[in-house]
Amino acid sequence: MGARINPARLDRELARRGWSATDLANASGCSPSTISGARRGRKVTHDTLRKICEALLKAPVVPGVDSLLEPENGELVEERIEAT
Repeated sequence: MGARINPARLDRELARRGWSATDLANASGCSPSTISGARRGRKVTHDTLRKICEALLKAPVVPGVDSLLEPENGELVEERIEAT
């Protein structure tokens, strides 16, 4: 049995860390083809899922990058500044 990783979410997590798929493969100990398959929505084993999660948890998020990325649902967020 396997698990399917959300490809858009995985790409977002790579972007948050400034990583390429190769960086994730190296950090997780998974093959580049396994990471490529996960990014295309292929199922991965639970062991592979664990390795990917552990690698992402150990990698710092680039400060400020979240404000540059679109929200996950694709909607633009407007901030309103109230005059005091």
